[in-house]
Amino acid sequence: MRAGLASDETAALRDWVAAVETWPAGSHVWGHYAEQTAHGPAICRTENVSVCHGGIASLVAGPLTALAEDHFGAPALAFKDKLNYKQPGGAGFSPHQDVLAYPGVTDVVSILVAVDECSTTSGCLWLAADVDAVLPTDERGVVRSDIAEALSWAPVEMAPGDAICFGGLVPHYSEANRSDAPRRVLVVSYAPAAEAYTRDDYYGARRRVMAEASARDGRWRISTLADFDGTEVAPAGPAGGECGHP
Repeated sequence: MRAGLASDETAALRDWVAAVETWPAGSHVWGHYAEQTAHGPAICRTENVSVCHGGIASLVAGPLTALAEDHFGAPALAFKDKLNYKQPGGAGFSPHQDVLAYPGVTDVVSILVAVDECSTTSGCLWLAADVDAVLPTDERGVVRSDIAEALSWAPVEMAPGDAICFGGLVPHYSEANRSDAPRRVLVVSYAPAAEAYTRDDYYGARRRVMAEASARDGRWRISTLADFDGTEVAPAGPAGGECGHP
């Protein structure tokens, strides 16, 4: 399902994202991650951003919740949100299904909102059609390469403010940003309110699963799946117990 923000909401979101990008590394307890690019380290993700930013929280609780409830046909609850920044040279994500990345929830929809233009050059989202089951995965938790190659993929090019909703079984991936401009997106994930799956449920499980997976395979990760194709820059130390940014 395609939708979009009003022009004033889009302009506000761009300002809010620019402000979040300036948060110091290690200031955000849930994760403010960087990757190594040809131009040096660059911010690549901020997790659970709405908890520490009232403006983004208003979008998550307002117009984006309305889109999720249209999808479910029932009340919805946001359990996760993140900003994915794909700076020039920033890496993409391998094909995966969100339902495997969110421990403890079975029905999920994600809403991706374009902050910048999302094109095939800047690393837009690609979606696979006609998938209604969990697909075989490799040791990283991503769709096995032979399975992914057999799927029918289509790019989702978007203008700033455009939004797209897709369910947890929809395989998706993105490529590197080969343009000279950033490709930033806000992604919010919802479950039916009847499931009573909360942020505490998700982020508690996320912390545990990531620690266990990294101890098992030695791979530092920015999500429960090792789907990020870039080279992460590990933080100098753990984030504090509360948000320490402005």
